[in-house]
Amino acid sequence: MNAGLFGPAGPDLWIRIRGRTVGAIVCAGFGAYSAYWIVGTRAAREAWLCIIVAVTAALVAWSVVQLRAMRGAPRPILSRRLVISYNVWFFALVAAEVAGIVLGRPILNYLHRSDLYANWVDGVVGIHFLPLGRLFKLPIYYATGGAISFAALGSLLISESSWRLGVCAGGTGLALWLTGALILYGNRSTLPATSSPRET
Repeated sequence: MNAGLFGPAGPDLWIRIRGRTVGAIVCAGFGAYSAYWIVGTRAAREAWLCIIVAVTAALVAWSVVQLRAMRGAPRPILSRRLVISYNVWFFALVAAEVAGIVLGRPILNYLHRSDLYANWVDGVVGIHFLPLGRLFKLPIYYATGGAISFAALGSLLISESSWRLGVCAGGTGLALWLTGALILYGNRSTLPATSSPRET
């Protein structure tokens, strides 16, 4: 496993591996939602929808297979304090993300720039990956957050059009899909250890 992308080993390693596999499912779902808005015309969107469904289904199926393989993995007992700390910080970050997204609509309406809402949402999503990377000891989230933020801000250089939305939404969707795929690929080196006890 590449510790540079997926963090160090430790007593909570298997819990983090399970958690990031669930995170890969979340990335697949939200990546699909973002990718759906790349194409504007109905005919093109129907064709694109088939690709979105295929990619998302593949990532979710891969995640489920890995979660099933992890059922025989060791289950370390973490201190109650550490578990509470994880939960509190996670829900605080999610709440901050949701609040940031919700507040964006009235703020942009007040500024008469409701056309920038997609950029606002993706910017908030990108930023929230940075503390998540620290919380879950998952450095790949830093790259994910940077890529999404870059797509959200970089697309502002494009005049208001379907192209701007495409770059913003497409960059976000691609970053999320790649994150999910890289996480699942990185997990592969840990899976044989989970099946070996049943094979002996």
